[in-house]
Amino acid sequence: MSTTHRTLADAKPGVKAAPQSHPVGSARFDWTVALLTLWFTIGLYVDGWAHNHGFTDDTFFTPWHALLYSGMAATGLFLAVQQMRYAGRGYTWARALPKGYLLSLLGVIAFFLGGGFDFLWHEAFGFEANLEALLSPAHLLLAASGALIVTGPLRAAWVRPERASGWRQLGPALLSLLILLSLLTFFTQYANLFSESAMLTGIRQGFLWDATNISHFIVTALMTTFVLLLALRRWVLPFGAVTFLLSANAGLMFALRFDDQRDYALTLLAAPLAGLLADALIRWLRPSVARPWALRFFAFAVPFALAGLTMAVLLLTERVGWRVHMWLGATFTAGVVGLMLGFLLAPPAAPEDGGA
Repeated sequence: MSTTHRTLADAKPGVKAAPQSHPVGSARFDWTVALLTLWFTIGLYVDGWAHNHGFTDDTFFTPWHALLYSGMAATGLFLAVQQMRYAGRGYTWARALPKGYLLSLLGVIAFFLGGGFDFLWHEAFGFEANLEALLSPAHLLLAASGALIVTGPLRAAWVRPERASGWRQLGPALLSLLILLSLLTFFTQYANLFSESAMLTGIRQGFLWDATNISHFIVTALMTTFVLLLALRRWVLPFGAVTFLLSANAGLMFALRFDDQRDYALTLLAAPLAGLLADALIRWLRPSVARPWALRFFAFAVPFALAGLTMAVLLLTERVGWRVHMWLGATFTAGVVGLMLGFLLAPPAAPEDGGA
């Protein structure tokens, strides 16, 4: 929506707003929230890096937590100030932020309540180690509330009557999508191609080793395709958008376990290459619910390419423990996971819809 459009209450602070209206959103508001939540996300990844590299002590008060919680505090402060500002102009409490942002404010409240719960959880049960940190109920509560917060710019763009297009209009929503994807992959980092690609190399070690590595393909495909199809449900993404999303997320995931992964940096090439393929498919095939065959092909091709290119790099540079039956089958399975999500978004027409 154009930043030049304002409601009467926006333009004249002394004029009361209609009870059922919302303040009109703006690109500046969206960018502010998106960048503040990026601050919080960087803090989350720095904290994750510290945990993965042994730089944490048995205390809640760490520099890593300070970065994470300060980003959240800045986001909450901005939203709270805007809430009070617009409430003072006559907007009802539930409508005192631009559409899409009330859940972000509620998410901030839930996050800090979850932080208190996390502190008490540590006092009662001690500090989590390894995978426990990703599955702790207190941390999952923080993740859920974080998801509400970071998707504010995404919801704001979604509910606007006009369909945004291009980098200028969709920029905050795309950054919000990246942060959402990075939140999802952070909490499933134990099954991600870019944080665990080292697991695929070396000597094959039996059933559990195979099953663990297959999960990397499946979970990465699930998270990636979900976010891309969510965006395609509403918008035609500008060229380069998927390349940006996949490349930035892969870089963050790789950094989480840098000490273990530093010899596998070339796997990062798979993300921009798969992203460029996805961007080309969007331009050529125009996948959408109105073009279900194109949407399903896209949903298969992108995770298949992402997994396949990652395997290609590893096969060319490292000793891979799998034979062709396993690595090609796992790559194909990644595509099938995406295809199933494509069918969920664009199922075949039922008889009552005019289908056969």
